[in-house]
Amino acid sequence: MKTTSRFFNLLKASVTLLVTVVGILFGTDDDETEDRPLADGSDLFGEYNFRTGEMDSGSDPNGWYEEDM
Repeated sequence: MKTTSRFFNLLKASVTLLVTVVGILFGTDDDETEDRPLADGSDLFGEYNFRTGEMDSGSDPNGWYEEDM
């Protein structure tokens, strides 16, 4: 009786640990669709386009830039 009880307690602890580890590994909120490429159109360089509210190369024909003000 005591051995069976210990076995089931160990089994329950193992399943709980496994579920926790799987939840941590697959439950991360890493959405790669919002990652922006560091190329043309990046926010790291260029002219501020007041129409879009972002930095770009300054070649948008409909864009509003500082020299247009």
